[in-house]
Amino acid sequence: MSDKSQAHSSRYIEALQWAGQLHGTQRRKGKDVPYISHLIAVSALVWEDGGNEEEAIAALLHDAIEDAGVSAEQIAERFGERVARIVDDCTDTAGPVAEGGEKEAWLVRKQRYLKHLEVAELDSVRVSAADKAHNARDQMLDARRDPESWDRFNAGIDGTAWYQLRIHQILKRRLPDSRSTELLGEALQELLDSPVYRQVVPEGMAPAMWAAGYVERQEASPAR
Repeated sequence: MSDKSQAHSSRYIEALQWAGQLHGTQRRKGKDVPYISHLIAVSALVWEDGGNEEEAIAALLHDAIEDAGVSAEQIAERFGERVARIVDDCTDTAGPVAEGGEKEAWLVRKQRYLKHLEVAELDSVRVSAADKAHNARDQMLDARRDPESWDRFNAGIDGTAWYQLRIHQILKRRLPDSRSTELLGEALQELLDSPVYRQVVPEGMAPAMWAAGYVERQEASPAR
């Protein structure tokens, strides 16, 4: 029998099983793909990015508060305060308004999340980076096959480009050597270079500059 220590503990398997129960009826947005596929992928990216088991467990549970109605206290009871804190940090609906059960406007939530990402502990940032990298890569793979797939996202391709750009800028400062930061950057560049995004960008303007100005355009819109 091998004398090598176990690569992961039973806690990780317990977290995987719990995530499967919590998200068992959910699917990826606009696709007939079980949602747990995303949670497994994010956890794998955390492991591959040098994260430890607690971070990998938090990755499996990173949407439990936002999408499964679980509280940070419930997570802490089963997996400890650190895992609960990481999951809470990865929840962009956190805040007094969200407690009423209804999400705030997309842009409000994303701007608050970006501010929090600037100061969050690095273990939380690593899990968030894996989450955003997997989402961005998945979005681009879908868009290669169907350019209209951007329509299923709240902010469309224009808002998505801004959000990915801002996330990547923060991650380059906070986790410059992260594999997830690199993967997100690759997906972002493909988005900015894509013909469908080039149709949104005014002639003669750099795509990244147009993406960076998304919030200002929204604030100047008469509809706001």
